[in-house]
Amino acid sequence: MTLTDTQFEQYQRDGYVVVEDALDAETVDRVKRRLRAYTHGDRAVEGFQSQIEPAVERGEVDVEESGDAVRKFEGLGMVETDDVFRSVADDDTIVDTAAELLGPNLKLLRSAAMFKPPAVGSEKGFHQDAAYYPIQPMDHVTVWIALDEATTENGCMNVVPGAHTDGLLGHEAADYDTDIVIAEGDVDRADAVPVPMEPGDALFAHCLVPHFTAPNTTDQWRRALIMSYMDARSRFTKSAAERPPWVDSVHIRGEDFPGCV
Repeated sequence: MTLTDTQFEQYQRDGYVVVEDALDAETVDRVKRRLRAYTHGDRAVEGFQSQIEPAVERGEVDVEESGDAVRKFEGLGMVETDDVFRSVADDDTIVDTAAELLGPNLKLLRSAAMFKPPAVGSEKGFHQDAAYYPIQPMDHVTVWIALDEATTENGCMNVVPGAHTDGLLGHEAADYDTDIVIAEGDVDRADAVPVPMEPGDALFAHCLVPHFTAPNTTDQWRRALIMSYMDARSRFTKSAAERPPWVDSVHIRGEDFPGCV
């Protein structure tokens, strides 16, 4: 068991739990080097999407190197084409913990890297991950893995404990089509608590927990890797033709089930 009884109870009650040192320092360094190769080196981004900070894209903020403006990488192609990211998706501690929360049959729903470059990384407003994915039941687990020290000053995760029991809230588009946020007034920022983390720590969060990250106001990077897992018995509520392009699955562990994800 990777979770204690107390941690398991916290996840059920609050909708999240932090597993410290889920990834060792060597793995964290390997992931950061690979990300740097994509953002600042000669490794081409293929099979997944890259997004630039909106303010930089609009010409409102300048950066010395284009890699200093990357906001995120997104797509299951990260684990399908790159062995470094796949090794994290298959990591025993990560997967064992997800299995304790979801059961033994797991599919990967999402892989992503979230960047907050020094003094450039912008806020990601309040949202629920479930709002992005037409899946039932709404119980998939987002694993947010800190690659740098995550603090209140550089944009650590902030969550609303227990709010996953309120169900799916209304969301609306913000800066761009895929940047959706909870409708104003439906959640109170004062109810959120910061979750500072050390490199290698992993936050396991229920997909209905409202959360946000603040801007990075420091001169230090704040990078995180995301792996989201779901029960292999889950079902997509839209056909393949109707689903957004980022909605798919990769087998991780256990059985497959006909008609399911």
